Amino acid sequence: MRLSKPIYEKLPLIYFGASVALFFRFDDIIAHTSALLLYVASAMVSVMRSDYRRQTRISKTVPGLRLPQFVYEYYPWAFIAVSIVLVKYKADAIGIGIALPLALFALKIMYVRRQSRRINLMRYGAKSS
Repeated sequence: MRLSKPIYEKLPLIYFGASVALFFRFDDIIAHTSALLLYVASAMVSVMRSDYRRQTRISKTVPGLRLPQFVYEYYPWAFIAVSIVLVKYKADAIGIGIALPLALFALKIMYVRRQSRRINLMRYGAKSS
């Protein structure tokens, strides 16, 4: 069975939305475990798609990079996870004051990476994502 392209491209976002909804709606261990699994699936699918669509390797795009590729790819997802947990369990001024900039920084990283890979795809003649 094949999914249509609009649904296929939005799957990581659907997984992410479902994980956040489960995490905030329910407080039992089964819901939190399910939310964690959906969140990890969202991150993994996004990173695998991004890596597949990448035209140049990290060593060529980020001079002097010392992080392993695994850490480089997943640290924005870790920042967003920390932000979500802070918003749920430390919803005061300090918690929000830490969570918001952390989430915005992670989203900026993801956006810049997506734009960079889209430009590389167009530059090298592959189909745009």
